[in-house]
Amino acid sequence: MNQTAVIILVIAGIGVAIGLFLVVRRGRYIKSLTDRGWTFNGSPTFDTVARLASPPFGLGFRRDPDDQITGSTSSGRPFQVIEYKSEQWSGWVGMVTLSRRLPELWVFGGQARPRYGVEATKVPVPAQLGQGWQIGALDPAYAAEVLSPQVCERLGAGPLNLSLGIDGDQLVVLDPPRKDAELMAQWLEQLAAIAAAIDATPLDRWIQPEQPPRLSFYHHPDWHWIGVDDSLLQTMPVTRSGHDHSTSDVIRGRDGDGPPFVAFTHEWKTTRTETYTDSEGRSQTRRVVENHSESILGFQLPTRMPSLQVGQRGFGHGISFESGAFNDAFKVRADDTKFAYDVIHPRQMEYLMANPPAAFKIVDDWAWFEPGEHSHQVIAHNSLILGGFLARIPRFVWRNLGLPDAPYGGEKVSTLGGGD
Repeated sequence: MNQTAVIILVIAGIGVAIGLFLVVRRGRYIKSLTDRGWTFNGSPTFDTVARLASPPFGLGFRRDPDDQITGSTSSGRPFQVIEYKSEQWSGWVGMVTLSRRLPELWVFGGQARPRYGVEATKVPVPAQLGQGWQIGALDPAYAAEVLSPQVCERLGAGPLNLSLGIDGDQLVVLDPPRKDAELMAQWLEQLAAIAAAIDATPLDRWIQPEQPPRLSFYHHPDWHWIGVDDSLLQTMPVTRSGHDHSTSDVIRGRDGDGPPFVAFTHEWKTTRTETYTDSEGRSQTRRVVENHSESILGFQLPTRMPSLQVGQRGFGHGISFESGAFNDAFKVRADDTKFAYDVIHPRQMEYLMANPPAAFKIVDDWAWFEPGEHSHQVIAHNSLILGGFLARIPRFVWRNLGLPDAPYGGEKVSTLGGGD
């Protein structure tokens, strides 16, 4: 046997030994969990985290739960410890169940830092907690009621470097000591004690409605994950050339009373034949298949409107407005110039310059954006900007289009095109 073969066999043997060691270690670890009456699931479904909507959950389109441990604490409180991966975060999360669904609340202690994606107001820290804590909530009054003396006492006695959040009826903490079953059991008991103190606090006026078990989006309760809907390719303004057209990450929804939207990634292929010279100098041809994608984002308007395009200033000329700064920043085109002047009035110009949107165009009863990418953040940003844009369209414009009043709180403004 030559030396190369010996090296290959040695490497293979080491690989087998490492593999066996990992299998045995994993088996012992799982047994240490089941001996406590807990359940281990190496392939949990998305349903295990579907109702969770606050970071690290509720963000992005790629969400992957992995190893899951479930059971009950000594007081009978259900818990879950699960590995979770998304586009923005990966790690382990532990949680115990609360008796009520409550608004989000964030508590960070020790070296823990606020989580990625959290949108909350920093509120005063109760004196009982002392230094080294950060508290966040959407409503400071709610935070003050949750953080009763009893809850603060339990928080102070809990794990160090605490990154805790209330997500519906779950008290969620990052980085449980999941490698050691004994330490994890102690950790879960501390978490259960905090949950018990929250349950004992009068908070019924803050109870939140039950949410359906579907993929949720943080701060966007009316967004719905569809996944794939290739029927959209028949009606949406997508690229028609090429072949093997498909959709992915289809999202439908709306924000508040704003217009409903559809957003997705459109993928397709093109095929071409190219000529090349081989190593012997002969001319050959080959078939080349290229993959393409584009992001589609459209908002359905309540009525048909004259065409209007708003984009960043580039090559070419658009309609000239009375604001030189606006003309330098934006290019507006429209089939009906008067309609453009009615819609792009001085306050609308100020708004657009302060909140530059992605380029968009109004075609019939749709507003189509050029988002550049398909992401949670891009959809949310353009939804917010469009809502403000539509709210600044004067009432008389909507009435001229056949509506009885402004559907989005239109302003009474003076424009070059007329008044209310």
